[in-house]
Amino acid sequence: MENSFYDSADRFFAQECTPAQLRQIEKGHDPEPLWETLLTAGFADALLPESAGGAGLTLAEVWPIMFCMGRHALPLPYAHTMLARAWLNHHDKTLPQGPLTFAPFQVSVTSAGLTTHAVNFGLVSDWVLAQKGKQVWLLPSAEATVTPSGGHGTLDADLHWSASVADRCLLGKWDSPQFESLMSLSAAVLIAGAADRVFEMTLAHANQREQFGKPIGRFQALQQQISEVAELVFGARMATEMACRSNDWQPTPMLSALAKSQTSQAVARVTAVAHAVHGAIGVTQEYDLQLFTRRLNEWARAGGGHAYWAQQLGQEVLSSKQITLDFIRSELFLEGK
Repeated sequence: MENSFYDSADRFFAQECTPAQLRQIEKGHDPEPLWETLLTAGFADALLPESAGGAGLTLAEVWPIMFCMGRHALPLPYAHTMLARAWLNHHDKTLPQGPLTFAPFQVSVTSAGLTTHAVNFGLVSDWVLAQKGKQVWLLPSAEATVTPSGGHGTLDADLHWSASVADRCLLGKWDSPQFESLMSLSAAVLIAGAADRVFEMTLAHANQREQFGKPIGRFQALQQQISEVAELVFGARMATEMACRSNDWQPTPMLSALAKSQTSQAVARVTAVAHAVHGAIGVTQEYDLQLFTRRLNEWARAGGGHAYWAQQLGQEVLSSKQITLDFIRSELFLEGK
């Protein structure tokens, strides 16, 4: 990591967000004490300009911090909050206190109110930035009916607000999607970090667990599978680092799409090999591996999966009427712009 923030962030999250805390929050314990501790690091406003009380950092500079959040499977939308607060500040909106998350997909509005489905970190967020068509809302979770929407230990949720609350919380109208890239990038970087941690755990187990008098990591079949995971993990890291190459807080939409497609696609293979190497121990409640693989599968779906973003990229290439290489150079690496 060519960034001075990585080591300090990794140590901080390792100390403050332990597997025991993850288990407690998954069981429904109050996440507020952990959130207050995380705020002491000062990362929440890292992307805000100094004139707004922030650190004035760029997305490229904070990428290692968000990566470390994934490495420790933070059970709170810290990465989402950083980007959400930057968006609100950019549009001269009041910054609320508490964790924020995004709902750019599966939002329905009827006479009965507003409903968001499968909101990433919906169970542990105080606020939800949602968009349907041109309308954007900043909605308080405290005034919503909240229902878990995932499997065991999920932090995702469906939320429903009454029509009166939705009317009161409307921020305004925007002609283009505001949160799809921010949501996909947040989830992609978290996936890259968690996959890195899973690979680390898998490699350590393969070197320690012995069978037939030698570590299982010396068996060629396992070496081949672990090598494949190493490639996928490194590819995920590279894709997210590329997506965060920005001189301000805003990602390039097509790079965010590429990062989410790449990282989501890697999840199934990374988790499958990790559990195969660990054997039955990997799925037990007492062992930490499942804390990360469950979250990886949840993040792979959040903000659009591999197929969705691959389709978006493909449509952009076709509509650009450029050959693929020219599209990559102009739209992904912004040559000539």
